[in-house]
Amino acid sequence: DIVMASVQGPYFEPCFEKLARGGRHIVFGAAAMTPQGARPNWIRLAWQWIRRPMVDPLNIIAENRSVMGFNLIWMWDKKEMMSALLESMMHKVKWRAPVVGKTFPFENAPEAVRFLQSGKSVGKVVLTVGE
Repeated sequence: DIVMASVQGPYFEPCFEKLARGGRHIVFGAAAMTPQGARPNWIRLAWQWIRRPMVDPLNIIAENRSVMGFNLIWMWDKKEMMSALLESMMHKVKWRAPVVGKTFPFENAPEAVRFLQSGKSVGKVVLTVGE
């Protein structure tokens, strides 16, 4: 049993509670804490920070569950290992095409960024080059 979590916020605890014994909750993002709009709302962000879930190490031992953080940025020096993992995944996982929510010409990149910051995007936001 595995959870791959990129949102956090109100979703962490229900997902963690549903893990089977031996389950792993892998956290690789916190989209719920990403500011919407051009400027961060520091009060909202502080409130989210204070209310973020905490995991008791004794409970994860007793329940035989784990939480792991993953940040791809720290894997740049592990190119060979990551290449092998990705190659293995390409053959073992049934991949689906990503959902493209909105496409912008490269010249409109600032508008695309504002759209992402608005919090209204669903799916991938794509910049097209040379079309």
